[in-house]
Amino acid sequence: MFVCAGLFLAACTTIKIDHGGVNEITHEGGAAEAQELADRACHRAGSGYGKVVSTVNKDASLPPGTGRQVTTFRCTNDRG
Repeated sequence: MFVCAGLFLAACTTIKIDHGGVNEITHEGGAAEAQELADRACHRAGSGYGKVVSTVNKDASLPPGTGRQVTTFRCTNDRG
């Protein structure tokens, strides 16, 4: 079951990590999903948390918060 969930998540999500800079996630879902993915990506990269900078639709013609989202974030050791 975990393998299937991992394959499903990998097919829907693209994460680009730039150590010390701004990172990018392309994903389905809203702000909570973006924060969770940023936290997981930063944790795997050796930082504690992800601080979301912005989230926008990949297709600008869609209503906000729908379709594929592009979230930029920074990794930090501070939760605040």
